[in-house]
Amino acid sequence: MIDLDKRYDPKATEGKWYAFWEEGGFFAPDPEAPGGPYTIVIPPPNVTGKLHTGHGLDNTLQDLLIRWHRMSGCRTLWVPGMDHAGIATQTVVEKALLAEGKRKRDMTREEFLERVWAWKEEKGGQILRQLRRLGSSCDWSREAFTMDAARSRAVRQVFKRLYDQGLLYRGLYLVNWDPGTQTALADDEVEYEEEEGHLWHIRYPFEDGSGHAVVATTRPETMLGDTAVAIHPKDDRYQHLIGKSCILPLMDRPIPFVADDFVDREFGTGMVKVTPAHDPNDFECGRRHDLEMINILTEDGHINENGGKYSGLDIMTARERVVEDLTALGLIERVEPHTHRVGRSYRSKAVVEPYLSEQWFVKMRPLAERAAEAVRSGRIRLIPRTYEGVYFHWLENVRDWCISRQLWWGHRIPIWYRRDDRSQMLCFDGEGDPPEVTADPGAWEQDPDVLDTWFSSWLWPLSTLGWPEETEDLRIHYPTSVLVTGHDILFFWVARMIMAGLFCRDEIPFHDVYIHGLIFGKSYYRMIENRAHYLPEDEVLEIERSEKLPRGVKYKWEKMSKSKGNIIDPSEMIDEFGADAVRFTLTALCTQGRQLDLERNRFRGYRNFVNKIWNAARLVFMNMDGLRPEVFHQPLEDIRDRFALEDKWIISAFNRAVAVAERDIEDYDFSGLANNLYQFFWRQYCDWYLEYVKPRLYGDDRNARETAQIVMTRILERSLRLLHPLIPFVTEEIWQRLRDEMGPNPSGGSLLKSESIMTAQRPRWLSEWIDDNVENEIQLAQMVVDKIRNIQSEVGFSPSDPLSICLYSLNDEKMRLLAECKHHISQFVKVESLSFTPVSSARQKHAHELIDGDVNVYVDLPEELCERELARLDKVIPQKEKLVTGLEKKLGNEGFTSGAPAEVVVAERARLAQAQSELTELLAKRRLLG
Repeated sequence: MIDLDKRYDPKATEGKWYAFWEEGGFFAPDPEAPGGPYTIVIPPPNVTGKLHTGHGLDNTLQDLLIRWHRMSGCRTLWVPGMDHAGIATQTVVEKALLAEGKRKRDMTREEFLERVWAWKEEKGGQILRQLRRLGSSCDWSREAFTMDAARSRAVRQVFKRLYDQGLLYRGLYLVNWDPGTQTALADDEVEYEEEEGHLWHIRYPFEDGSGHAVVATTRPETMLGDTAVAIHPKDDRYQHLIGKSCILPLMDRPIPFVADDFVDREFGTGMVKVTPAHDPNDFECGRRHDLEMINILTEDGHINENGGKYSGLDIMTARERVVEDLTALGLIERVEPHTHRVGRSYRSKAVVEPYLSEQWFVKMRPLAERAAEAVRSGRIRLIPRTYEGVYFHWLENVRDWCISRQLWWGHRIPIWYRRDDRSQMLCFDGEGDPPEVTADPGAWEQDPDVLDTWFSSWLWPLSTLGWPEETEDLRIHYPTSVLVTGHDILFFWVARMIMAGLFCRDEIPFHDVYIHGLIFGKSYYRMIENRAHYLPEDEVLEIERSEKLPRGVKYKWEKMSKSKGNIIDPSEMIDEFGADAVRFTLTALCTQGRQLDLERNRFRGYRNFVNKIWNAARLVFMNMDGLRPEVFHQPLEDIRDRFALEDKWIISAFNRAVAVAERDIEDYDFSGLANNLYQFFWRQYCDWYLEYVKPRLYGDDRNARETAQIVMTRILERSLRLLHPLIPFVTEEIWQRLRDEMGPNPSGGSLLKSESIMTAQRPRWLSEWIDDNVENEIQLAQMVVDKIRNIQSEVGFSPSDPLSICLYSLNDEKMRLLAECKHHISQFVKVESLSFTPVSSARQKHAHELIDGDVNVYVDLPEELCERELARLDKVIPQKEKLVTGLEKKLGNEGFTSGAPAEVVVAERARLAQAQSELTELLAKRRLLG
């Protein structure tokens, strides 16, 4: 007998098996695999990163797909790696230096970069160690880093190609400037939020002293850089001002009125101040009218010398002083509350300033057209397809990509300028300096900026497989099979990778893109003075343990955030519940919606499922006495004539579960996959089948016992292989115990042949083993048992009370099935009598349930329970009638049906239909009791 501990201990299992897999080389692609290649490149986490639930979800799904296809016979490769994360890493190291009393500005560039590399080697990469704990079966021998030598070579080469083809340019341009990190940001790196502010209406005196114009602005401090006032060319109110000038308050310089159709005549007064150096629309207007572009900001967000007496002030202080001075001069006409969109840096969260500076850009339009065609033609599938619309919209409206960053950590731009004439430049894609620079180093200097982090990431599917070299990996594994990612980086990364693949190699980088939603957590809060005050973590944990909401506390689902106390750390969940429970939870969570709601109790629920698998295996192993390996290994076809009804049923149900699982994998329906396997193993195999076979296991018929042993053990073994991609650790542990006991088939065959379950062949479904008639018969028996249990629970029978049951249907076929599965019903409920008589001959005092509208289940009630059931029905029926009446009234109100969202009206109609059905059933039960 195989001896399993009473309780499953993940801590004793997970590290052991991961080391076994990694040391055994099971993660590497098998060149002898019979199937084709199946490849995933990991979305590289930041070197500074720590595992969060988004990473956990991403990598659980990728590992599930890799393990599934490995067991399907594919040549699987999952390439791991990390991103150098320019801004994030430089910020971390600068903070570490400050803690030592040092500053970056006191170091040379080389000294600082040495320090960053040292930090990366010592402390970076924590997240990859955490991914091992999750069970990620990456080929770690191929681990890549976006700044290692191979990736650096790829970056230089694609930069040179873009440069040579005229797709790169450097120019004075308005960029998104992050004053916190003091670098430019791409449009995608700016996060916009609605914020409450003010709209100041300011008087600009006419130059001739005849009056004044009034302009409205949300940022009065930027007026220091105004070079015009714009009006719409068709605005009859102001036609007389075109060609005239006004005096810019506080700066006392004349600026012209210009006519431009970018002006919104309905906003404010219909006059707009033009600050070309600090607003994108104003910048374009300035170029059209050849206006002076005056930059009033320093790189760290202070007013520079062009701001006159306000020089040196930070932006908010300058705003206050400007408003004070305008008020003192009588130039503020009025101030209004105003809600407007404010852009913040996705890294530093600082308010992003439009800033005029010299930067490098990629011309995106030619690249975007091909990326759109790749999806439109079906060469690349976006799953779900609902994301195609936003993908095409972004590409159709794409702006040039600002790729230069004012940092030291990153890929330095491979451009050298002549010191005496910066218009002369060299672009070099080799290592070190270009030959011209080596020959005359004093005459040249390299561009000090580095490339945007995404510039190396967009090459990831190519560079991790060896590009620009034509490697064997690139030949076999490119294009990759699928990219799994969240919708938040569809434009940051996914679209750009498609562009890079087509530009560099004229091939798409992947065939499928599975886009999952973002994980939201429960934020608990109290409303104090009309503001939400979020609860601290200890209070949140107490609420979730008790599952009771304290008075005055509310919750809402929000993106996970430390400030809102709703973060769930997957490493902590692994510590508490085990990696398998975490993986299964995240898989079950993953519907194809944009928002995935997660709370801690879900991990607890799926830990119970892992324990259920363990306990089922213990039960099977304890009842394997006498089962010889040669009997266990014999083909099921050879003993088919020995099968009982329940054996045929569980084999049919298993094959159906495999068929559904294959469809779920094909459709990327991960939630459906988890639910299908959960329902099969817990509900069908454990709750029903293992109960069905107990009389044979404990009986005297040796042949029947052996058949039950074979079927229950073989279905367990197949279920372990089917579940392995989702929950690898517990399935490996149980499978290896079974393999030790039964060994590989001595006469050949694949059963238990592999050294690990992860390289065993996954189960395939066979249509000849699916039997609809058997499944229908057993399902009907199970529905009868469920209905009888409902009656026991509602009426108050003790589980040990023997029941007098009557089953009846006008459907002859169902009556036949009910009679044939009589003993299956008697196994699950204690029966005093079980009859199949028409309702007219049954006694009147009984509880009643209906199955499929035509199978009646009656249970005789003793007088005491009859009175109790009458009392229950007399209480429940009025409540249900009240609900039906309320819903009918609500849906009869035309104001509601025409004014409410369509989906709300549909939901309420469904509620009414459900309530009416339940009321009909309750009234029928009441009539039967007199």
